[in-house]
Amino acid sequence: MISPSLQLVVNLLGAVCLLLWGSYMVRSSVEKAFATRLSAFLTTTTRSKFGAFTCGMLSATVLQSATATIMLSASFISSGLLPLSAAIAVILGADMGSALAVRILFLDLSFLPSLLLLAGLGFYRFSNVWRKKQLGRIFIGLGLMLLSIQLLKQAVSPMMGTPVSQEWLVVLESALIFTVLVTALLTWLTHSSVAVVLICASMAQVGLFSDSLFIAMVLGANVGSGLIALPLVNRRHTETFSAVIANLAMRGAFVLVIYLFFIDDVLLHIDQFGANPGEQVINLHLAFNLVLGILFLPFNRLIAKFTSERLASFRGVDLNQGSQSPGSALDFSLVANPVLALSCARREAFRLADNTEALFQNALGMFETNDRTQIEKVIQKDREINARHKAIQSYLTETRRRLQIHADKPRKPQNAEVKEEAQSGKNEGYEKELDDILRFSTTMENIGDVVSHSLARLAIKRFDRGVDFSPIGFDELTALHTEVVGVLQLTIGRFTSRGSVKKKSITKQIDKVKELGQESMALHRQRLTQKKSNSINTSSIHQDTVRDLMQVVGLIDNMRKS
Repeated sequence: MISPSLQLVVNLLGAVCLLLWGSYMVRSSVEKAFATRLSAFLTTTTRSKFGAFTCGMLSATVLQSATATIMLSASFISSGLLPLSAAIAVILGADMGSALAVRILFLDLSFLPSLLLLAGLGFYRFSNVWRKKQLGRIFIGLGLMLLSIQLLKQAVSPMMGTPVSQEWLVVLESALIFTVLVTALLTWLTHSSVAVVLICASMAQVGLFSDSLFIAMVLGANVGSGLIALPLVNRRHTETFSAVIANLAMRGAFVLVIYLFFIDDVLLHIDQFGANPGEQVINLHLAFNLVLGILFLPFNRLIAKFTSERLASFRGVDLNQGSQSPGSALDFSLVANPVLALSCARREAFRLADNTEALFQNALGMFETNDRTQIEKVIQKDREINARHKAIQSYLTETRRRLQIHADKPRKPQNAEVKEEAQSGKNEGYEKELDDILRFSTTMENIGDVVSHSLARLAIKRFDRGVDFSPIGFDELTALHTEVVGVLQLTIGRFTSRGSVKKKSITKQIDKVKELGQESMALHRQRLTQKKSNSINTSSIHQDTVRDLMQVVGLIDNMRKS
């Protein structure tokens, strides 16, 4: 027979695991099914600090995780779509949204878990649409989370009178700073401040914790929330790492101020936070994040500037180096030497082109897979292309600035005209090569965007509809894609060999692709008139895919003509 104490511990751990698993199901399903919409929402609503705050709050409430929103923001920072100051506003909003999610989950919704589980199972089991299946997983996850809270309350009730628990509570209450640190560590280990605060509230609800103890635990959970994202982001990227450092610094500083100067006042007025200890825990957590946003949101630009400058100064590197991808060929110490700087930029452009070619080679495979995660992996690879392109832009901008400074320096009078003319000719050559590298890099980045934004969207549409191309239609797309790959490879070869691949070869290949694209569209329309079901079901997808492949050719053709 299992002893009562062991049974109690097993029940408690089981309820905690159920809460964590439910939280994971909700977060992962929202990210999979609605990541594109969340991304679009994030990029279009962050023009003002209040818009960014609101965006972060809504995203974290839906995801039930501030960390997920922070990681989404970090990816936008690294790709240059979101400035650091706006990201800090998003993160402050995400902290608030996470607290709102806790508030909603702790409502007395005893009737809701069963309804959510039934609805979730119905969506997941009987729907053929992938997004509705993910919606089913979201409902199941929410149901499990609400059910786990009920189980937590049942599990912790017998702990109130046990001698062991009372001894531990005395130890924790005698050293509240130790409680703060332990709770912060638990929050980091579980990667969920939502779960930790809900557990704390459930235990406080049954009278297990004193007021001072659960206040310390709320403070610790908020410190731990800032720690979660720290090891998950790219530390080489200064702005990305600055965002999570700023979040941790703001939360840590606010917790320290409360603990040192205001904890007695909070204890004195704790009854105003709710009618019972559980409500007080939830509302205290909510108030903490609300005041945090009010205090720091007006200074998001100053915080961004101070954090990035201090971090760069501590590392002893130029701020622009933070935008480099791992293994970058760019060396910012060489920007004053145009020959070496342009050589570095050209090598990095080679790597960017390799990434783009690999991405485009796998583009048509997205239409064959029945695993949506494979499509998402292709989309993820475009982020490295965007990061490399941004780094090349920054590097060449600094190189151009150094060239202009060098050209504006006063020269010695002896042979001044001859030297100035020679130097002017060199500078024109450097400027031309710089423009060529930048134009090539931009074209490669745009091709990556066609794959991740257009072709991937079409592949997801095909997947969600559950339709397939006709064998003849897909063969046509494959043949067209192969020819476009050939154009891309010739273009990269010409850039790599500095012109040994003749323009005529590329022009001939482009003309062939254009003819093949027109032929594919004509044959597809012919199949439509024959009322072939596969062609009818995939008509818009087929035509848009041809259009996107031709767009890639158009980007290359424009670069060739410029």
